[in-house]
Amino acid sequence: MKNAVAFFKKNHQINRFCVVGYQWPDGYVNVWVLWREEKRLLLWDGALDPDSRADTLIGVHRSLKLGKDTVKTENDINGSTYLVTEQWWHAVADDCMKHGEKYVIQPFKVAEPAKPSDD
Repeated sequence: MKNAVAFFKKNHQINRFCVVGYQWPDGYVNVWVLWREEKRLLLWDGALDPDSRADTLIGVHRSLKLGKDTVKTENDINGSTYLVTEQWWHAVADDCMKHGEKYVIQPFKVAEPAKPSDD
């Protein structure tokens, strides 16, 4: 999460995340990450490879921003494979806040840039 915060240059502020998973009857699992400050739901796949875990929130398959990727009604989706209703977006976000795991990333500490040495 810290890597995503830094990548999107949001490291100067508090960032609150919530993670909720859904397991379907066929055993398939979906994991959604709510980034509260960005009003964004991210469909997170995670990673088995430890070297690529830090980047997994940067290249998510779905990133749904409230007001941009949401519409008022099912009819407004109009055949899109990307848009979701505001009601659905809020249902997942509310479910996450009730049942999900919550994480807070504090603003990163700022240090003065290192000055070149005369060596």
